[in-house]
Amino acid sequence: MKPEPLRSLLTALTVLLLITGCNMRNSAPVLPLEEIPPSQYGQPGSEIPMPPGGRFGYNGANTTGAAQAPPAPRDVRDMETNSNTDSSEPPQDAVTAPSPPVFANPVPGNPLVVTLPGRHSSLGQISIEKYDSAGSPTGEPLKRGTPVQIPDPNNPGQKIYFKVP
Repeated sequence: MKPEPLRSLLTALTVLLLITGCNMRNSAPVLPLEEIPPSQYGQPGSEIPMPPGGRFGYNGANTTGAAQAPPAPRDVRDMETNSNTDSSEPPQDAVTAPSPPVFANPVPGNPLVVTLPGRHSSLGQISIEKYDSAGSPTGEPLKRGTPVQIPDPNNPGQKIYFKVP
C-alpha cells in the first residue's frame, strides 16, 4: 500500500478540523442572544403601574403628608443647629472644640511636675518628665512651651491641653 493516499487523507482531515474550529474539549453550543425589549415600567398600556412619587420615587410634591425638610445647606457656616431649641442654650450633642492650651503652673522645688489652673486644679500634680525612646524616664523636664495633652479623668474620651511653663 502506498503511503501517499493515507497521508493526503490525514492532511485533509487536519485542515478540515482547523478550518471548522472544532474543539473537542469544553465545547458548548453557542446560543444566539435574545433581544431584550425596552423597559415598559409605568408606560401607558403596560401591566406594571407607576409607583407613587414617579419612576424614581420622587415627583417634587410632598407625597407623605409630613412637613417637607428644608433644603440642604450649601456651606457649613449656613447650617443651623436645631430650629426647635432655644438659641441661648448650646446643643447637648455638639462636639466642643478643644480649648486653647493654657500654661500650667510650676511647682516650686520640683521642676518635673506642674499643676493646672482653673477647673482642672483638682487634678493635682502632673508629671512633665521626658522619656527616652525605650520608655524610661530621663529625669529632665519638657522644654518650656511644649504642648501637652492628657486624658481628662472627669470626662472619658475628652482631653486636657496645656503648655509647659
